[in-house]
Amino acid sequence: MNRNERRAQEKRQRAVGRSGDRIQQAWLEARAHHGAGRLAEAADLYQRILEEDPHHAEAAHLLGLIAYRMGRLTEAVELIQTAIDSAPRQPAYHFNLGVVSQKQGALDLAEHAYRKAVDLHPRYVEALSNLGNLLRDKARYPEAEECYRRAIALSAESPDLRNNLGVVLKELGRATDAQASYEHALRLNPDHLETRNNLGLLWMEAGHYDEARACFEQARRADPTQWKSHYNLGLLAVWQGRHDEAARALEASARLKHDHGRAVRPSLVSCARLKHDEEQIAYLVDRGLLGQGQLSYLDALRRARAAADTASPTETWVRLAPQEADVLASSWNRLLYLGNAPRLAGGALNPSLDVQAVEAQWLAKRPEILYVDHLLSDEALTSLRRFCLEATIWKKEYENGYLGAFIGDGFGTPLLFQIAEELRTRFPRIFKDHRLTQSWSFKHDSARRGLGMHADAAAVNVNFWVTPDEANLDPESGGLLVWDKEAPLEWNFKEYNSEKNRAKIRAFLDQTGARMVRVPYRCNRAVIFNSDLFHETDDVRFRDTYLSRRINITLLYGFRAKE
Repeated sequence: MNRNERRAQEKRQRAVGRSGDRIQQAWLEARAHHGAGRLAEAADLYQRILEEDPHHAEAAHLLGLIAYRMGRLTEAVELIQTAIDSAPRQPAYHFNLGVVSQKQGALDLAEHAYRKAVDLHPRYVEALSNLGNLLRDKARYPEAEECYRRAIALSAESPDLRNNLGVVLKELGRATDAQASYEHALRLNPDHLETRNNLGLLWMEAGHYDEARACFEQARRADPTQWKSHYNLGLLAVWQGRHDEAARALEASARLKHDHGRAVRPSLVSCARLKHDEEQIAYLVDRGLLGQGQLSYLDALRRARAAADTASPTETWVRLAPQEADVLASSWNRLLYLGNAPRLAGGALNPSLDVQAVEAQWLAKRPEILYVDHLLSDEALTSLRRFCLEATIWKKEYENGYLGAFIGDGFGTPLLFQIAEELRTRFPRIFKDHRLTQSWSFKHDSARRGLGMHADAAAVNVNFWVTPDEANLDPESGGLLVWDKEAPLEWNFKEYNSEKNRAKIRAFLDQTGARMVRVPYRCNRAVIFNSDLFHETDDVRFRDTYLSRRINITLLYGFRAKE
């Protein structure tokens, strides 16, 4: 090597050294910012490190975790995968790839990542736990049980693992084992609220109502600010026929979830909800049900909606400026008016319903599907429709532009429970011993699509409509489409209930030769069917006014068969 070559080599070595010094300094600063929660500053430094050393695995990994914290899931996956490419034997990288992928809904990728983490580190309790949770969500209960038991063998004092094992054992039909697992979790932590509620549900479904109530009451006393125990107490009261008590408990649940006035964060809101809330608040103010103090909120809704229509008239979501979101917050996240739909002394169902004919039709159908006209009495129909128009409970926003309210969100009213119980007792050969397990109502926007194809996690589904027929511009449509094939029992909830899985559902229906039954919209018409049957909203063409919004109400009874 001559003198020039030696000088060039020394120059390169000095440059590498300076680069290494810069990377080390940037790394120390980045970790300090990250530890202090200054994520933007940390991210800038991690990015600078990667520009100098693209194979710096930990910088890519931590930058990916920041992207995850900021909700940029695709970017997070790419960065963590970059870290794995540089350091493939780091179990934490695979674990966090699993976390982000699971959040993204890429469950197969998440499962592979968790399994890789466990392969690299067989005593990785968090990876075993997350893998168990994922397999549980996929309804692969025996595999989930195995994961939880492996994790418990390594971390026997974890109440979370004992609780999760109990959930899986219950799904496997091993109620006694599930009870033992829940009770073990409570010995480890008597204040484990999720376990208290889960044990209560186990007792409730077994018909031991006093034991169930004790569990729910203990959970509520331990933390009155958690909505779930109020909700469970409300549902238990429904099952026991104490409808006014149920309504009070479920209102407490709704207020904890929706009546807080906190800031609208993130400031991405549904355009359909802006439109609905503007119409509803105007309707309530005009009738004196809301005071003039809500006029400023109404004006803010109108401005936000006008800005959304101008910026993106066909979009489902709009991002509000922070100041716009703050103006809405005080009322957007409030139950401004609940109203009431009380029990009716004369009964809620139409007394002229031909019970024998309806039950005979149900028993003759395979699979079970029928519809009943004039379901409710005139008084019940009027009261329930008025409640839907007036109650400011429509907080659940869906991609297709419809809005929902569940019984734990303010829709739990005594009249609804009366209707549910009268159906169960008037038609025993349809509903058998099945109890009400869930109920909701959806309001549709005539300019947008309805519910996509799905099945429900129940035994019997009752769907009925309360908007007057004159609102419907197409009397041959606007109702429900039901296919005569049940969702495969091996499919999990996300597979048979998700709009994102529409292609898989459609392929299944095509392969099995499923036939579609169209039930046109009629006010006060109920469609009663096996909840395992795939169904979706038919094309909706209703008048574009507040009073003409299509409103459907769903009652679910019992639980989906496990075998």
